[in-house]
Amino acid sequence: MKYKKRRFIPGECMHVYQREVKGYNIFYDREDFLVFYMIFSVLARLAGIKVQMLCLMPNHVHILLSAESMEVISRFIMHYTSVFVREYNDDVGRKGALFHKSFGSAPKKGGKAIRSTIVYIGNNPVEKDLSATAEEYPWNFLKYIGRKINGNRVPVRSLSHRLQNAFKIVDRVASRPAYFNYVQLRRLMRGLEPNEVELLTDHIIMTYFPFDTDSLFGFYESYGDLLTAMRSTAGKEFDIKEQYYPETDTAYKVMSDILKKDFGDVFAGRVRKVTVMPSGEKFRLAQHLRRCTSASIYQISRFLHLPVVKASDATG
Repeated sequence: MKYKKRRFIPGECMHVYQREVKGYNIFYDREDFLVFYMIFSVLARLAGIKVQMLCLMPNHVHILLSAESMEVISRFIMHYTSVFVREYNDDVGRKGALFHKSFGSAPKKGGKAIRSTIVYIGNNPVEKDLSATAEEYPWNFLKYIGRKINGNRVPVRSLSHRLQNAFKIVDRVASRPAYFNYVQLRRLMRGLEPNEVELLTDHIIMTYFPFDTDSLFGFYESYGDLLTAMRSTAGKEFDIKEQYYPETDTAYKVMSDILKKDFGDVFAGRVRKVTVMPSGEKFRLAQHLRRCTSASIYQISRFLHLPVVKASDATG
């Protein structure tokens, strides 16, 4: 099979799109987002990748980055994908791919095209009803970019001894540079209060921060200017054939909350365990979710890693 050579424009940004394999969900819990983010950040730094934007959605990933060659980008994507999938699978006893073997990519030449792509990536969660504004969604990292620009820091001395110690561990591991796997991350968060988990999450994101803000704000006068652009338009992407699903993604959070509430002893906070459950148990969960939520059969199938039919055939 002949593969079309990817377009690459030296000195310009590249929009990268990774989608799920078989239509399945990938990111379920805070752990999934954080482990991916840390692996991504560590390997981006080692590869010399400049990252302008990153958005993690339940079933796909958007990145805006720049590098010296397409080969560097391809190796980077292959590297962080394989490391993350290994950690993900090892934690729940799963086998097989999570992402489609081929990723979408499109070079963006000129300020107008790049600004439109930045807005498009940042607004993905707004378009799928996961947040009212782009900066409210944690996993496009816009609010953390704002904190970096504005220099907002948590007064460490006001924190509990346990949380201060967790901060120090994060600082030490990140400086190697290394990442936390699932087991290590759970150990780090064990015994913390919910508000402390939020503070530790913020600290991890800010410590591993991979974004080249100088490059990003070469296209905007300020962070406020960037947010204004996000609120004014959805942005556009014509060069990547992204799979389009007409339904919103709010159903996935609702289903996660239902499983944690009704089957907390089974999942123990790790909803991605649904990916390795026997088919019979998955079908029983599907019936429960069908009764308790407004999710479509299509969404439930993607969420539970059951055979996925076309969205047009799964309504009702």
